Amino acid sequence: MCGRLCFVCLVGLLCSVGHVQAEPFSLLPTFDGHVSNDAQEGPDASPGGSGMHIRDIPERRRVGFAAYDLAAAKELGVTFASVSFSNYGHDGGTVNVYGVLEEFENLVAEGMTWNTAPGVQNDPAPSPGDPVALDLTEVTDVLLTFDAPARGNRASTDISEALAEFLNSDTNGIVAFMFAPAEGGNAILRTVEMGADGGTRLEGDIGGLPVLARNPSPADEAVDVDRDTILSWTPGGYAASHDVYFGAVFEDVNAADRANPMDVLVRQGQEANTFDPGRLAFGETYYWRIDEVNMAPDATIPKGTVWSFTAEPFAVVVENIIATASSTDKGGPEKTIDGSGLSDADEHSATEADMWLSAAEPAGAWIQYEFDKIHKLDEMWIWNYNATFEPVLGVGFRDVTIELSTNGTDWTPLDGVPELAQAPGLADYTADTILELGGAPAKYVRLTANSNWSTIGLQQYGLSEVRFLSIPVHARAPQPAPDQTGVHPEALLSWRPGREADQHDVYLSTDSQAVIDGTAPVETVLENSYDLAGLDLGLGQLYYWMIVEVNEAETPSDWAGNLWSFTTEEYLVVDDFESYTDAVGERIFQTWLDGWGYTEPEVVEGNGTGATVGYTEPPFAEQTIVHEGRQSMPLAYDNTVAPGYSETQWTFDEPQDWTAHGVTSLTLYFYGSADSIPGQLYLSVDGMRADYTGPAEDLTQEQWLSWAVDLASLGVNLQSVSMLSIGVDGGAALGMLYIDSIRLYP
Repeated sequence: MCGRLCFVCLVGLLCSVGHVQAEPFSLLPTFDGHVSNDAQEGPDASPGGSGMHIRDIPERRRVGFAAYDLAAAKELGVTFASVSFSNYGHDGGTVNVYGVLEEFENLVAEGMTWNTAPGVQNDPAPSPGDPVALDLTEVTDVLLTFDAPARGNRASTDISEALAEFLNSDTNGIVAFMFAPAEGGNAILRTVEMGADGGTRLEGDIGGLPVLARNPSPADEAVDVDRDTILSWTPGGYAASHDVYFGAVFEDVNAADRANPMDVLVRQGQEANTFDPGRLAFGETYYWRIDEVNMAPDATIPKGTVWSFTAEPFAVVVENIIATASSTDKGGPEKTIDGSGLSDADEHSATEADMWLSAAEPAGAWIQYEFDKIHKLDEMWIWNYNATFEPVLGVGFRDVTIELSTNGTDWTPLDGVPELAQAPGLADYTADTILELGGAPAKYVRLTANSNWSTIGLQQYGLSEVRFLSIPVHARAPQPAPDQTGVHPEALLSWRPGREADQHDVYLSTDSQAVIDGTAPVETVLENSYDLAGLDLGLGQLYYWMIVEVNEAETPSDWAGNLWSFTTEEYLVVDDFESYTDAVGERIFQTWLDGWGYTEPEVVEGNGTGATVGYTEPPFAEQTIVHEGRQSMPLAYDNTVAPGYSETQWTFDEPQDWTAHGVTSLTLYFYGSADSIPGQLYLSVDGMRADYTGPAEDLTQEQWLSWAVDLASLGVNLQSVSMLSIGVDGGAALGMLYIDSIRLYP
């Protein structure tokens, strides 16, 4: 059911952003199939086969799905128009096409069933055999209705403007569709599994350049944005300059123009696609718009989209808190920090189970909070005990002692703590005690109840919720993300700096405890980034790191952050063949020189061997027989003519160090052809050859085989490698190889 991506007449467009003419495209699905809810194929079945069933008749209740990869076009920001489907029919019937919403499109994949599919009722599913029932909360409105073509015929649907709009609105390069039967429908379309004739093709025109600015940074509706952020965007394809609108009122930014700038036209006709708004206000929401000023002779100024973002707050909510208490009768101390009973409007319930209540304690009760590290506390919000009968029982805290500690042993009482107000016992109760903590450093906070509000002698004490806000003085938002794998050993570590930091101590080690204890190697940097290049980190290694934010002018002067980790990638890529395109200068045979050479953008003579890299027509790289990714290198060899061997060579722009990061071997994958006449496969590094030690018949195996070469055995200077060659020797050898995934391993 999986078809390969195939833009038929699109090569020139996708290789040149400057291309402005629309071109036709025809795209096979990456997945097409159906799900069923009938006696023959139940809701847990994942049917296969060469037919997409779209049926709503007795004993056949089935809905079709297809997914398409638009990533290559979306990366260029080009637009879709005149879009339709081309279907190969098997049984006729009326079909309604819905777009699957982005948050559900990942469900449209191999192995999907009625019980996992979007757009159909499956929670619960109808009884098997009941008429098809849809869940329209997971799909768009109907984008297109068509009648399936007769058996053995391919036909295109009508063009759908709604279908084009759906493609143009996509944000991640993947789109999925649901093909639902009209009532009583009985259509079957052939899938890509049928072969060359099958598959529901997505067709239309693609091209032109996007007119409006796009890809805003910060992203639209982003929150917690750094106050010193720089705005940027991808310009429209025809833009000569940019008008920048920026302000705190949506209506102004939306309505302003050059004739009426409304104090929000902050730059007119600027060349750069960036804008520095200056330091932003804490917690403020900002709106901005880019109007692209098109180049002559058009010179029009289409109105851009209004985007928004919200700057970081002054203080953030402390998370990862442990709550303990002197005793518990109902609920538990954790109920005061887990948000239970709180609405989105911060209104607390009057349900006892959402709160903590101590046992009877004549001397008063206490509750204590432990944070994950020392925080610079700004505020503490308190929701007192709010059970329905609290106005009668009065067990909420009244007179309270609050103490802070950085170590859990030495405590400092908070001055000026007011009497806590009694809660009303109503379900719309909001925090009525907000204490200013003034940036006090603390890892522990303890509240001791000296009295409650009881007038009937009860000696229990309770709270509903407590919230702490701290000034973000620790490093946060690390890149790589915590626990990320596959990190390049020469990556750049970065983080969002603590608010008061003027320098950063970077601890890095394979020993987590050494990082925690501060005994790991440390380097001080002035920027909020740290370059791993030069450290010669190992491949496939787990590393721990921590940032201590430092400012000697402050007290405390340093703030140790969280322990983060990343794992370096298992290997280094020499060539995965993914970067080659069909554009002049980016073709695969312009890097891997063969016997023919090339003629543009300049004439480069070939190496005179019988090797041919790539195909004579685009796409020049192989896009079906691949080991990983989208492409591999086709290498045809013909040793029946002089010089009797075939070889392709890659001369690196700069010498490469093949000893770094513990590298010891080079591995490549090859795929043969059954009708080849094999020879001796070999590779050479800077002229030193290594022969493949497996049987020559492996070159006829139509499967991916790996070949590892011990680099030390080559006897070359591995710290300065200039050329890699791959070839086939043997005077009678004639055939085709595919090469992929050339890697360096430790």
